[in-house]
Amino acid sequence: MTDICCFNVGGHKYDASRSLLKQHPNTMLARISLEQWQKDPKAEKFIDQYGDRFQYCLDYLRFGLVSLPATVAKKGVLQDPAYYGVDDVDEGSIDD
Repeated sequence: MTDICCFNVGGHKYDASRSLLKQHPNTMLARISLEQWQKDPKAEKFIDQYGDRFQYCLDYLRFGLVSLPATVAKKGVLQDPAYYGVDDVDEGSIDD
């Protein structure tokens, strides 16, 4: 199995290590990256969601906090973790 999982989120391409996703096994991202769920584990996984905000979800998974630029609304970013199955997000860990 490849060490990198490729996501296409609303037309935006992102790569994440499988080791990162394995640290969050209950998320939708970890589940769809499992080899057993795919015919081709190297294939892109398409997610019909706001692609420009996905990077902040990955940052949260990586670091446990996110620093948003002034052009990105915190309210929108806070909706994304729930969609991806990331539980118990501390609102204070997303700095706007």
